[in-house]
Amino acid sequence: MSEFSKEQFDEVVREYIDFVNEQVGAYMSALAGFAGHHARVSRQIHRANRPVSMRPPDETGMTTVVWASYEDPSKPDIIHNQIIRCDEYLEANRPGGKNEQQHSRSILIFLFTYWECEIRPRLARAKGVELNEIQSDIMGDLRALRNVILHSKSVLRPDKHASLQLLGDMFEVDKELNFTYEKMHQIFVFIKQECARSLFAWRGVKDGPVKPEELTDVAIQFGSSRTRKPNPDVP
Repeated sequence: MSEFSKEQFDEVVREYIDFVNEQVGAYMSALAGFAGHHARVSRQIHRANRPVSMRPPDETGMTTVVWASYEDPSKPDIIHNQIIRCDEYLEANRPGGKNEQQHSRSILIFLFTYWECEIRPRLARAKGVELNEIQSDIMGDLRALRNVILHSKSVLRPDKHASLQLLGDMFEVDKELNFTYEKMHQIFVFIKQECARSLFAWRGVKDGPVKPEELTDVAIQFGSSRTRKPNPDVP
């Protein structure tokens, strides 16, 4: 690869910032969806004609359930993708519930995997260094959390907790990982600060008006010296 066709370090960092921002948007949309499901089903339960509190079966011996389908519910013979008790449905969709935890874990694994398999090797090539010279404390922590999620059923063992550089105070030893909105927000901030730190180092900024650890967000801006590639789908 010639020097002219070689990918620029800052362009790769910018791409990852864009990717992180997409995951933040997906996370926020998912939280809104879970909250909407919880509120909607809660209202439907209270409007029901027969007793449908959180007690087991009602007076007729029937359990109150939620039927979920991707198809139009007004059509006959639709396929139900999920049939679940109402209390279990509400528990899964409550703030901090199972669905929020599942989505949070998936996003963190996705963020680390894209970094490790795509972004980090390209950064090394752009900088002309070995892969192991591209280091990041927050991505090292995400590596540890990924292994805990996939291989320890999300239970944080002492050795993994000791390896955390930035996120150790968020989680307890021998307890299941729990990701609140505040924790996820802080993780996103740490990732963006690391991106800013990489850009500052690449540009040789040593005494800028703001330090990377003081940043809470990073956005992509294209100046006059850099033109965006045209998007044929945008008029």
